[in-house]
Amino acid sequence: MTVSTLPFLFAAQIAFGLLFGFRASAAGLRTMGGIAAALSVWACVTAWMALSGIYDSGLVLSLMPGLWLPVVPFILVGIFLLSHEQRQTIFHIAGNTPSHWLVAVQSLRILAIGTLIKTAQGTFPLEVLLAIGLTDLAFGLSALPVFVLVRKKRIHKGALVLWHLVGVALILVPGMLALQTGLPGPMQMFDRYPTSAVMLDWPMALGPTLVVPVFLIFNLLGAVAAWRAASPNEGSQT
Repeated sequence: MTVSTLPFLFAAQIAFGLLFGFRASAAGLRTMGGIAAALSVWACVTAWMALSGIYDSGLVLSLMPGLWLPVVPFILVGIFLLSHEQRQTIFHIAGNTPSHWLVAVQSLRILAIGTLIKTAQGTFPLEVLLAIGLTDLAFGLSALPVFVLVRKKRIHKGALVLWHLVGVALILVPGMLALQTGLPGPMQMFDRYPTSAVMLDWPMALGPTLVVPVFLIFNLLGAVAAWRAASPNEGSQT
């Protein structure tokens, strides 16, 4: 499996992030540039680990990677939040990014239809498709009507916050459990090929370790933006 949309999705995510930062301010662009650089380094690391077979090694599998690999991008972004200045800049980016832009990013999750195709071809684990593939696709499709409602200012900010948080909840916990229960170890429940072990091979490894978590980070940014817009002390930006 060598052809995938995942590298292109990551490139699109980086482009969106830089656009959000550029629109906000020079400081916003610097912050998003730093985040983009950190995520790009991790992209190279996770690609190397997949291509070299390190993810398939007994040492890594014994550490139950399904429960922590998807968290790495959150940690990288979280490092920036430790700085008060960077944190305020990110809040500024959230407040100055049009709400419909943050919804539009999520429509790219429609490309999760690829998991349905791969499952039909017998190269993608059915349990992962049922746990996150279908819900990811459904959420991506839901972004289309939500985009229209936001553009027309016909959706309550609280509902938009909830929509973004649902986008996180649908994937993060069930996704990590689906990944780990198909890997060798004490939590393994599925051992019929293809198991979730194929998701740690190139290029599929970019999904759980990078692209999917970045979509969820954008969800959190969108939730912050909608929450701040709903606050009487914050200006709305749609």
